[in-house]
Amino acid sequence: MSLLLSEILDSGALAPGAPQVVAAQRAVGTARVRWVHSSEVLEIAPLLSGGELLLTGGVALLALKPAAQVEYVWSLASRGVAALAVETAGSGRHLPAELVAAAEEAGLPLIELRQVVPFVEVAEEVNRRIVSAQVAALRLADQLSQALTERLASSGTALEPLLGVIAETLGVHVRVLDTRGGLLGQAGPEPDATAEPLGAELSVSGIGVAHLELLGSPDADVATQETLETVLARVRSIVALALARHSRPSLVRLAEDELVRLIGAGGGGERLLELCQASGIDPEQPLVMAVVRRPADGHIDTEQRTRRALPASLVVAHGDWLEILMPLKAATQAERARALTALRAAVAGTGLTGALGPTAPTVRQASFSLAEARTTWRLGRSAKGTAAVHDASDFLVERMAERSLPRSVVDALVEEALGELVRLDQRSGAELVRTLDVWISTGCNATESARLLFLERQSLHKRLRRIFQVLGGDPRGRGQLAALALAVRLVRGGAQLRDDLRQ
Repeated sequence: MSLLLSEILDSGALAPGAPQVVAAQRAVGTARVRWVHSSEVLEIAPLLSGGELLLTGGVALLALKPAAQVEYVWSLASRGVAALAVETAGSGRHLPAELVAAAEEAGLPLIELRQVVPFVEVAEEVNRRIVSAQVAALRLADQLSQALTERLASSGTALEPLLGVIAETLGVHVRVLDTRGGLLGQAGPEPDATAEPLGAELSVSGIGVAHLELLGSPDADVATQETLETVLARVRSIVALALARHSRPSLVRLAEDELVRLIGAGGGGERLLELCQASGIDPEQPLVMAVVRRPADGHIDTEQRTRRALPASLVVAHGDWLEILMPLKAATQAERARALTALRAAVAGTGLTGALGPTAPTVRQASFSLAEARTTWRLGRSAKGTAAVHDASDFLVERMAERSLPRSVVDALVEEALGELVRLDQRSGAELVRTLDVWISTGCNATESARLLFLERQSLHKRLRRIFQVLGGDPRGRGQLAALALAVRLVRGGAQLRDDLRQ
């Protein structure tokens, strides 16, 4: 369970601290806080799981160099922290511009507390409300589970009576769809056409065969939505039990599942060809593999959503990932572009991230495509990219360097081309290397670069003048752009490289 950050700010819990949102104001209305935590530890990010409102006194944070403050913000944003509140009372200073700019770019709401506020009391007040809401939701889930168990015992495994109990208890429309979107059963009031379904996969023998969806009011508040999520997680197994008596995974579905898993394991040979035949896949047909990162909380049923959006593809859940085989009509850039567009549409608006690997001429090269998709996802996240789905083609240099070049060679190339600029970045936190990367990637287009970096054109030109000064002049027309493009991509691809050059 969680509370909206805006609700916490409006409640007055932080009022004694005279809170002021100084960055990512646009995210305040949607950020959901599932716990309040206070800490002065600067390496706290790996210990967080997302959704926290982090309170800090700021003494240790504000003592850091600007570059380290920027890294701190990005580390919190990468963990899905809901917001950061920093107390500046008594310090005689406001939050540094570099810290505010980093939070704005990362989309992490940054709250400045200009008066002293008792963190313990804030945490107790907000966390008590969150726990109370969770207890109420679990109590409702237990009651509904008991009612479903009794109906199962009295009415057998018929699907409609079970759905009727859920609909009546929750006051929502309930339906079960097969993996291709076909209706298997429904109950409850007619759903609003604008309502976004809340769903969960129903598995039989470990394979998803159907989808349970709840459709309530499109205007439902966060508390109601999360109550439905909690209940759904508890009752899905009972509905799946009833469904298991009537629906077993087909041999084709089992073959598809094993085919994608074999590709993920790097397998091949005759078994690969046999599974292609059983799955209806032409082993000589070109294809592309993709991955989508699944949410840890399971609130978004990515497997079912992706199957619907990509009906011609094979989608298999594997741990925290969806692994996707997307057949192509031809091994052309146009076909691959269509696959990328379809994949991006499948995850649009979900907050999920993914990556598309290079084209595989036949299924025999599918393992390489999948491995490169995973690498692309990691490179895309470390590069702080804004795309939800990263394209392996955009990271060709980084992928090739990582696989083929010794680290010493990469370090030497970067040092020769960008060493001074990287070290300046570390001292100032000005993100000059990233600015250069974006500027080169846009074909040296200042207007587009400013848009992508969320800068005014004047601010961008100021950065470029500083970059050119370090580089010894404007690199255009001097034959340096190719070398600089390679170097910035090597920096972007090496997550540890910035730390190495800092030494």
